[in-house]
Formats: sequence, C-alpha cells, structure tokens
Amino acid sequence: MRPFSCVPALIVLLLTAGLGRAQQPVTPDTRSLDFKEFGLLAIQDNGRRKPIDTFARQTLIQLTGRSSYTDKAGCRWTPNDFLLSAVLETRDWKEEPMVLVSFGELKEQLGLEKTQRRFSFAQLSEAATLPQIANEAHERKRAEKPLDRLQQEALSVNDRLVLFARVIDGSALLIVPSPRKETDPWAPPAPSAIASYYNESQFAPAGVSLQEMTTSYSEANSFKFSRSAHLLREKFRALSPSIYPTESNLRLEYFYNHFDGFYRAIWFYGIAFLTLLIAHLRKRGRVLRNFGVVIALVGLAFMALELCCAA
Repeated sequence: MRPFSCVPALIVLLLTAGLGRAQQPVTPDTRSLDFKEFGLLAIQDNGRRKPIDTFARQTLIQLTGRSSYTDKAGCRWTPNDFLLSAVLETRDWKEEPMVLVSFGELKEQLGLEKTQRRFSFAQLSEAATLPQIANEAHERKRAEKPLDRLQQEALSVNDRLVLFARVIDGSALLIVPSPRKETDPWAPPAPSAIASYYNESQFAPAGVSLQEMTTSYSEANSFKFSRSAHLLREKFRALSPSIYPTESNLRLEYFYNHFDGFYRAIWFYGIAFLTLLIAHLRKRGRVLRNFGVVIALVGLAFMALELCCAA
C-alpha cells in the first residue's frame, strides 16, 4: 500500500494539529451552524459503530455531567460543537473549568476549592495526588479488592482526563472505517493512521471533504459545513460499504437522541390530567373526557416510541 507521500500541507495541519491558536486568534462563533450532517457521521467507540452525535453527547456528559456546557464567557456549547472545537483547538479548552469533580473528600485531597464542582484539565493535571490515588485504585481492582468511595471517584476523574486528552489530540475520533472486518479498529483522521488502511488515491476524495468541513467550521459557514459533512459521510461509506453503518441506522439513532419522547409524554399526560380534572369539576360531558383520554394515549404513544428507539 503506497504511503501518503504528497498529502497537502494544509490537510496534514488540519488532521494532525488542528487549527492552532496562532492561526485562529479569534474563536469563531459556530453557534448558528447546523450540526445534523456532522452528527450523522459514524464513529467507532468501544467497538460500537454509532453516530458521532451520540459520541459527542456521551463525551460531554461524562466530562461535565451535563448535555450542554456554558463556558466562562457565557457561551453555550452543544455536544457536537464542543467536540469539533476541541479536536480543531479553536479555543483553549484545557483552561476551561469543565471537568466534573463532585466528591468533597477527593477535592480536599487534591487541594481544590470545595464549593466548586468543575475544574480545568490543566488544573487537574497538576494535582500530583490524583494519579497516586488512581494507581492505588487500579491495583486494588486488579487484585479484585473493593474500592472505597474516594478511590472510585478518583478513577472516574482520571477516566475523564484520559477521555479529554484523547479528544484534544484527536485519537478518540475514530471516524475512518476499516476496509475489511467489522471487528477491526477504525482510524482517526491522521495520515499515519489512515495509511495503514488506504493509499493516497483511495482516501483523496474523503480527504478533500474532510478539509472542506474543517475549514467551513472554522469560518462558521453553515451551508458549506453541512454540505461537506454530508459529502464526507458518503465518501467514508464508499471507502468501506460493508462496514460503514447504513444511512437508516444512523438517522434512527440520531432521531432517538433528539426525540426526547419521555419529556413529550410528560407534557401530554399533564394536559390529559388537567382536561379530565376540568371535565370532572365542571361535570362536562363525554366529549371533554374523551379528549383527555386521547391526549393521554398520545403521551403513551410517545413513550412507546422512545422505548422502541432505545431498543
């Protein structure tokens, strides 16, 4: 397989080092971008192939304990926006206080402010006590000994830092499908990793779309960003049609992520309850009661659809 001998310097820069702060002095305002096409890209995570939208949500929840994040400047970040910004380094996320540390005793051991719940990656990386406690916990797990609460929390925080580091350096972004077996690991979008599966001519079409997607994100160009993300998904599927998830599977899981059926069901149940209560108090007839029953059934349908999508 021929190595990537003449990959354009800009692609190498984008795929390996991201958009450095020296090149991108002003953080782009990407809040108006439509991330649906980007979120529909497939990624391999812990052996499972799923939309990158799912991975981004799980990542942000694991890091912060929330499904969205508001930074120090008051800007709200959605999971997909955060993930792409972190990979491309459009801002200094290592200094952002976003890593959850909730256990008071652990914060005391690490010399952290007890009233604060989230801390920066840089701050936690400097806490020398954390790897000591985490290593002791790992030793106890290997010896099949029980862990106390402090050790459990230290492992959780250590896992968050490892995940954070993998997102920043791009190694967690396993979006390039393997060409042969479903069980083979996917590759991050780095030339050295891609070259183990595809030669330069094979990957060139996907590389162009990948470059266009990252550039349009840095420019906050919504139309180009959505178009290039859609094209990139098609190019990845063309690289490995039998391995890349089908469009219907990706869209079904994306729909489930954004459907929020349980919340919709709660609203319909509330409306149904008020309707039936009014019908009872005012002694209205069958029409109002039947309307309340219909609304309750709609709520039940939303809940059933949520459970079906989860299955």
